[in-house]
Amino acid sequence: MKSKKNIFRILAALLPVAFLGIIELSLWIVDAYPQPPLFFEVTEGDTSFTQINSQVGERYFDKAIMPVPNLYPQKFSSEKPASTIRIFCLGGSSTAGFPYEMTAPFPKQLELLLKSDYPNQNFEVINMGLSAINSFTVVDWIPEILNQDPDLILLYMGHNEFYGAYGTGSTISLGHDGRIVRLVLKFQKFRVVQMITSLIRGFADPPPTETNSTLMEKVIDDKFIETNSVLRIKTRGNFSANLDVILSACQSAGVPVILSNLVSNIKDQMPLDVTSNPDQTSSKANKLYLKGLREFRQGDTTTAHISLTRAKNKDQVPFRGNDYLNEILQLQAGRFGQPIVNMKSAFRRASSSTIPGNDLFCDHLHPNPIGYHVMAREFRKAMNKTDLLPIAPIQDTTMLPILVTDLDWEIGALQIFKLRQRWPFGNSSVDYADYTPLYNDMTTQMAKEYLFDHAVWGKAHSDMADYYLKQADFKKACQEYQAIIEIHPEKTEYYTKLIECAKELRLWELVKQTSQDALVTTTSRGMFYYNLAISHRMTGDIDQGLSVIEIALKAPELTRVQLANIRFTYARFLLEVQKPSEAASVLTELVKDSPDFTKAQELLSKVLY
Repeated sequence: MKSKKNIFRILAALLPVAFLGIIELSLWIVDAYPQPPLFFEVTEGDTSFTQINSQVGERYFDKAIMPVPNLYPQKFSSEKPASTIRIFCLGGSSTAGFPYEMTAPFPKQLELLLKSDYPNQNFEVINMGLSAINSFTVVDWIPEILNQDPDLILLYMGHNEFYGAYGTGSTISLGHDGRIVRLVLKFQKFRVVQMITSLIRGFADPPPTETNSTLMEKVIDDKFIETNSVLRIKTRGNFSANLDVILSACQSAGVPVILSNLVSNIKDQMPLDVTSNPDQTSSKANKLYLKGLREFRQGDTTTAHISLTRAKNKDQVPFRGNDYLNEILQLQAGRFGQPIVNMKSAFRRASSSTIPGNDLFCDHLHPNPIGYHVMAREFRKAMNKTDLLPIAPIQDTTMLPILVTDLDWEIGALQIFKLRQRWPFGNSSVDYADYTPLYNDMTTQMAKEYLFDHAVWGKAHSDMADYYLKQADFKKACQEYQAIIEIHPEKTEYYTKLIECAKELRLWELVKQTSQDALVTTTSRGMFYYNLAISHRMTGDIDQGLSVIEIALKAPELTRVQLANIRFTYARFLLEVQKPSEAASVLTELVKDSPDFTKAQELLSKVLY
């Protein structure tokens, strides 16, 4: 009798589980309430690619309440080629490259450095940086990322541990116990959980509309967090535990990780507990900050750095990663035997004053393009500590960001302008009429059109290049075209524009390289072979120029005018190598086919007589 009761209790306990299982299965069958995937498959022709889902942020952010940050929809080969090294970069907005885009973020700068240092190696550097996330999101993503056959993972995270999604001071909260948060994130993969979450959101009252609010404001719950509070202790514990989960998973998968400590603007950023509440000038952080500034003005940069760092650590609005998070990063890197970049020291070396400020940052913690380039160089140097590649010196010696134009800087400055009007920097409405151009009115106009009108990065840079061409500023026009080609290598028309621009500047090596790159991307190759031939001739290799121009003559897509010009140039090449009879033959045929080609007639007359 007792055993029957036990069986009944077990069945009664299992009944809800079975019921939920039936609902889950039903939702799978009808494909309802799936969790937004991190990756999905796309097919182009006969090739299969894996693409990042730009809307994956909807896993964590309710779009009815706040703007959902997006990932860049980068794609890579579904089946990694044997010759490819695949690197995933994980973190928050500093990894994403905020407030800049495309060429400026450190993952792209790293890719450009690697291409220069290892020209015969193929790299896929995949930027998984997403604004307003912290280590909980990376924990959620890491199994899916490890399924994509990475060769290396780079981690730059920690600034958002308080205010990022599921942080201890965030409006997006599942409590402060990291174990519960991680468990709930696992359960959210079930469709029945997605359905329940959707129903709850549907019944919730819509939030009041605040047109000027930023994502930063929307995710903040506890605006002020005391230095020695329970929330600080919980944050440290959660960060350490999340790192343990991430590094353990990577270690089990045999994937190396490079970590980095966190760096912030400490010289030119007043503590945020003061900027967000100007009446609280007596805060410990502000006293230390003012002390550090006095020491800096007196020339004692060593002591000033200590005071300004302490000011950042005491800030009761802890957007900037505290040094105890750096201690955890260092400890966990050592525990798992993974290299860690000392980004703090790197920024001190790169700073003109040895104390990082506005020379390397655009706000409180986001680097400017120079700072992002410093980050890329440091990660690049740290790669020499892995077995992925033979050790090679960094070829780039300029120390300047690669393929980042004035327009990119202006776009970033405009986006920061809005951020700095709102909490915790201020509380005023955003009026772009008050914006002071970083460069000039035209870069500002193009940046505004990009941000508020068409939102097409390539078009913005193309429009900027058109403006430079009208001003006969071919150097800057070339820079715009080079940036477009790097991001959109499939857009053949920009190779042609870059070649014509480079020819104006007599940059024959650039003409040569661009022509060679274009030949890989298009089947309409005649004019690119023609320009390649010219570049060979102008750099002293007329024999190679002759060989290439003979290939150009066979291109089927050439127009009558294009073919005539190539034949004329071919005849001139023949004359240069002392083959007048062959040149005369080419010119005779050319004049016959194009009797109105005056220059060909004149040259033929000189050859014959």
